[in-house]
Amino acid sequence: MDTVTQAVFGAVVGQVGFQSKLGWRAVAAGAALATVPDLDVFGSLSDPFSEWVHHRGITHSVFFGPIAGPLVGITIWKMYQWRETRTPGKLPVGLSNAQALSAWVWLSVLAFLTHPFLDVLTPYGTQLLAPFSDERFAVNAMSIIDPVYTGILALALVGGWLVRRGTFGKPGWSPHIAGATIVMSVGWQIYAWGINEGTKIAAHESLAEQGIETAEVSSYPTLFQPWFRRMTAETDDAIRVGFYSPLTDKPIDWQIYPKAESALINELSRTMEYRILERFAMGEVAWRVQELPNGHTRVEAHDLRYLGFAETELSALWGIVGTFNGNNELIAPPVRFSNRPEPSADIFSVMWVGAFGE
Repeated sequence: MDTVTQAVFGAVVGQVGFQSKLGWRAVAAGAALATVPDLDVFGSLSDPFSEWVHHRGITHSVFFGPIAGPLVGITIWKMYQWRETRTPGKLPVGLSNAQALSAWVWLSVLAFLTHPFLDVLTPYGTQLLAPFSDERFAVNAMSIIDPVYTGILALALVGGWLVRRGTFGKPGWSPHIAGATIVMSVGWQIYAWGINEGTKIAAHESLAEQGIETAEVSSYPTLFQPWFRRMTAETDDAIRVGFYSPLTDKPIDWQIYPKAESALINELSRTMEYRILERFAMGEVAWRVQELPNGHTRVEAHDLRYLGFAETELSALWGIVGTFNGNNELIAPPVRFSNRPEPSADIFSVMWVGAFGE
């Protein structure tokens, strides 16, 4: 999910479990540590395909927190010990060195683990078992930006701040407020996942009305909210794309894209670049083949999880493209393409109307 949400979740973990021992430094440290796994983006700058290979890789693994967390926790503890020798009074009052060490280690471990826990809820995919496996996992429950979810978590920090100021309650209330918001946030995640599963049922019912009994259906959240869903239904001869919201219950208007057929698809699928895309897209790939005026053929592989809105031709936010000459030979290695739209009022309007109706 977005960096702000990751930081807020890490801060709330620091508030609920460690503020009573480490003070408000636990909240600040939790926020900072929870964003550390996304530093892997700097290792993705070497070439256009690195992001698909390395982002949400080893730093997002379930093994990263238990291994890196103790090392980071010990480092923070050592830093405070050093500061205590230079400026007495920096360590929390009434906390022994062993207790402080344990608190920093566990805070670091849990803050690191919050990151993949959130990211796996989104369609992008997370390599939870790296480095032992590059398989990506995704629940497709939530968008990478969900203001409601972030707002629920932020309530803990606001409540803790008000308690600290003495506006209401007692100082001991802060961890309880944080714990309550975590429970509420988990409830929102379960609710979003339930919407995802419910929309797939609605899609199957819609397809059955058209006489299509067998189709591989997927549901993906769009930005900012869990209701307006992009649906894909794949059959042997076509890919159908539609949008649905349980709040409006409008019939799904399926856009049908016949599957491309060409021997060049097999040629492109043998390349290293396609194998990278296929792993990244978790097998959700669709094809376009276009004959060019100069006798060449353009073959595109699209990430089916990220298709656009009501396009006349199948088009995803990203994928790879290869160009073949008249002898069915690749002219150059395949390259990555991007169709990211510029943010506009039209896009936000489509999502708003799609989610809530006119």
